[in-house]
Amino acid sequence: MTTSSSARVALALAMACAAPFAHATNFAVSGTITVNGNPGALPDGGTFGNSTYNATTGALSSGKFTFPQATTSFPSQIGTVTVTYQLSQTNTTTGQVASDGVAALTQARLKLQVVSAAIGVIPIGIGTCVFQPINVDLAGTGAASGLDLSDEGFTIPQVASTDCGGYGDQINAGVAGSNNSLAMHVAGNFTPPPESDIIFANGFDGG
Repeated sequence: MTTSSSARVALALAMACAAPFAHATNFAVSGTITVNGNPGALPDGGTFGNSTYNATTGALSSGKFTFPQATTSFPSQIGTVTVTYQLSQTNTTTGQVASDGVAALTQARLKLQVVSAAIGVIPIGIGTCVFQPINVDLAGTGAASGLDLSDEGFTIPQVASTDCGGYGDQINAGVAGSNNSLAMHVAGNFTPPPESDIIFANGFDGG
């Protein structure tokens, strides 16, 4: 075996030993969401997964956001409307953390489904009440303490007037529009990858 071949084998073994042993994980998600100008916390218990993070390349493998049901209220022309809703993702998303810590995910396509509603204390039949697609482009930073990502402006499309048990217009007034933002923390170790040392690597190829 030549000296250069031995060096290449040694480099390959060193890189293999340094590569992270990644396990698919449901990363915990917390943060805030503003819907039609009304801020609130993301539902407790949200996750992103099953996904892996490769600290050598900075790649976050395909996963999706999942959130439990939550309840919120907003004023309307017919009184205070309280809705129980489910926020979910209908596609899958990958991500990348650069060596300088800049992070971004591919576009997440979300769905907001109103599960039940009440005007004041009186429940109303809600029927089909689904707002989609809600296209979110999340970007921010990655570090050992987690991913901090945000989208400062996305649109929630309207439902038909006849949707939501015939209360489509009233629920549109509280939910649909473009005055929306999302800021989230994805818990986990997302240490940026090291800068590639091309000169060092190429040094083993020249002799």
